[in-house]
Amino acid sequence: MKRQVLGPADFLTMPWKNGQGVTTELAVARRPGEDGFDWRISTATVAAPGPFSVFAGIDRSLAIVRGGTLTLNVQGRPDVTLTTHTPPYAFAGELAVSSTPVLDVPGVPIDDFNVMTRRGEWRHTLTQHRLEGQTLTWPLPVHTAVAFLYCAHGEVRVAFGDAQTTLAAGHALLINEMNEIDRTEGGLNCELQAVDAATDVFLTTLARH
Repeated sequence: MKRQVLGPADFLTMPWKNGQGVTTELAVARRPGEDGFDWRISTATVAAPGPFSVFAGIDRSLAIVRGGTLTLNVQGRPDVTLTTHTPPYAFAGELAVSSTPVLDVPGVPIDDFNVMTRRGEWRHTLTQHRLEGQTLTWPLPVHTAVAFLYCAHGEVRVAFGDAQTTLAAGHALLINEMNEIDRTEGGLNCELQAVDAATDVFLTTLARH
């Protein structure tokens, strides 16, 4: 198993595909082509109403990190309002989507968390958790090719048996290259615990079809 701690110096910031916002790319599997990835994990800022970029053939999940609420108008679906307490919202990248933010602090944009995978080749899961003293067991199923933990707020201790890693806010842990020893029946478990104050984490798994 390969584990890599990532921080702001490792991330890449770029304008949205449609030029309406800014994305910070946290991790990516690149490929040739128009969109240039098999999968991508990122954060983005949203400060004003407007459309999302279109990503044909891509499955997306989106969650709110901080900063307010975000109402999505998704083609063919009822409007949905996302907050820091709602589950991640999944939708197809080719759908027409526009968003309307309500900012907690005027002039301070919303931060959201995004996972994208190329349909038919990759699939993903995304969950968000607040740790407040309890230990959270994060099971990595045996079919998982990549796992990614992002600490959005606070500080989290990640334990793999006797091995431990601590992540501060704005840092991430990328897990891949699990070998046969790691792939025991039932998968591999990570134990997550806030170091001091309440901590917010986003947990992603990615696997090939």
